[in-house]
Amino acid sequence: MAAATSLEQDYNLSFVSDLCREISLKRIKRHSFIDIITKGDKERSIDPDEESHWISVIFLKSSELRFSFKAQFVTDDARQFAANAYGEDLAKEGLSQRLIDEFIKEFCNLMGGGVKEHFEKSGLVTQISLPLLTRGRDDVFFCPDHPEQYEELFQDTWELKLGDKSIICQAIFEVYNKESLSKICNNVIDLDSEDDDHVEFF
Repeated sequence: MAAATSLEQDYNLSFVSDLCREISLKRIKRHSFIDIITKGDKERSIDPDEESHWISVIFLKSSELRFSFKAQFVTDDARQFAANAYGEDLAKEGLSQRLIDEFIKEFCNLMGGGVKEHFEKSGLVTQISLPLLTRGRDDVFFCPDHPEQYEELFQDTWELKLGDKSIICQAIFEVYNKESLSKICNNVIDLDSEDDDHVEFF
């Protein structure tokens, strides 16, 4: 679950993991119009050199922390998640790579919006990037900063599953001020809220 296991008494990093996993599940169900998607610990690995391996990334930044969310996928898997979202006619024709990529990027956008909403309601003013899409092997460019740059590092990786298909999700928190974790972990919000429209981009 969490890479960081040394916990302060005023916050619990398992809350952060549960928050991110639950937001991702609710947003992918809503985005795909598929209610049978489940979430679970990461079980699969994708070869970085797999030609159809892609990654979409979105970033949130405040003066106290930086959050990044990555969705890794193989094109054929993501096609199953996206099929309902584009309607029966397009699904029968076969979704193009462009439509599949746009589906995943919008999922990242929804995920980023959900986390940003929680940050804002916890008193953290944040900015959000546009979602990026690149090759799976480029994941090396989205690793955390060196340890001297932050006070706490939290990482969690899980899968969203649709039958034997899956999207691998990863959340990374680089915390510059540990007091911000107390705000995040002690503020419970309604994860069904759809108030994601008012976001400030980089």
